Amino acid sequence: MPVNNRMRYLELSRDCSNRGIWIHDRIFENDSKIDIAFLGSSHTINGINDELISKAKGKSCVNLGYCRLGRNLHYVIAKNVIHEKHPKLIVLEVRVRENRYSHPVFPFMANTKDALMPCPFFNKDIFSDMFTHLSFKIEVLQDLLFKEYQFKPVSTELFGYASHPDTANSNSLQWFYSERHKSRKLPSNALMQFYNKYPYAYLKKIKKLCDKNDTELTFLFIPPYGVPDTIPDEIDFYMKYGKTIIPPQYIFNNKDLWYDENHLNEAGAQKFTEWLSHQDL
Repeated sequence: MPVNNRMRYLELSRDCSNRGIWIHDRIFENDSKIDIAFLGSSHTINGINDELISKAKGKSCVNLGYCRLGRNLHYVIAKNVIHEKHPKLIVLEVRVRENRYSHPVFPFMANTKDALMPCPFFNKDIFSDMFTHLSFKIEVLQDLLFKEYQFKPVSTELFGYASHPDTANSNSLQWFYSERHKSRKLPSNALMQFYNKYPYAYLKKIKKLCDKNDTELTFLFIPPYGVPDTIPDEIDFYMKYGKTIIPPQYIFNNKDLWYDENHLNEAGAQKFTEWLSHQDL
């Protein structure tokens, strides 16, 4: 079922502030180069001002973060940007621990080969992703046939940073701080290895893509507010595949720099980006 690639992204207009079509156009339609691509979740979207860091580094840096978690979507975006733009560096967001599930948007953005031949171990969403991908393509074809899709002009916007000027309520942040500092029972090493088979498989695929195309891979730790962890749980795994950047805690411990318990505000993004611009990227 041949479906125009851009139409699939147009159909995601209700998700992540219609960010999907901008990512498509920045990679496939915009002729401007990309030297450094930042990939991750809304932590990346809100925390990294790609226009500011581009000016500071003298390089074309682009924030290609997308809401929510799932390494398979990062693989799809990494594959597209490497194939189309040949960046010198991919900077991949890491959290306190890996998420072991498929990204909700993966079956919509992935091509048919990636959707129907995903990493199988241990992917609980494998069959639902396959069904969603195929049914979505049928819906897109129907919209095209009956002229029900909404055309959107190609975006010329170069940068993908988006944040909020507001500051989170201090008492709310304190509550999350207390909750996140409660002792947690960690799974055994064997169980963690089982859980991480799926995200690790896609991280390895991203690394293989980078190596094949002379693109460097770097990991960047972006935690939420109030976690006691100063490094990610899986740092030993990351260090095997690329440099891992651990930002200073004074940024993430400052309550004035947060929009909510998970996202930096504009002031926080400014501080974080300024610090990041002095790192070896």
